Amino acid sequence: MIVLVQSQFEYRRIAEYRLMADECGRLQNRPVPELEPGEVLSVVPGQAMYRIVKHNS
Repeated sequence: MIVLVQSQFEYRRIAEYRLMADECGRLQNRPVPELEPGEVLSVVPGQAMYRIVKHNS
């Protein structure tokens, strides 16, 4: 799947499917990309694009 990582598009494999709510509150199984250590997935309901936020620890 294609995700946005620090303003650049990257290909990430699908790690799992998770129940997530859409903008209407309906639950759907949606793919979740693989995350590297220190990354957090940011999903906005109703938007197809996933953003990955990197946190430096």
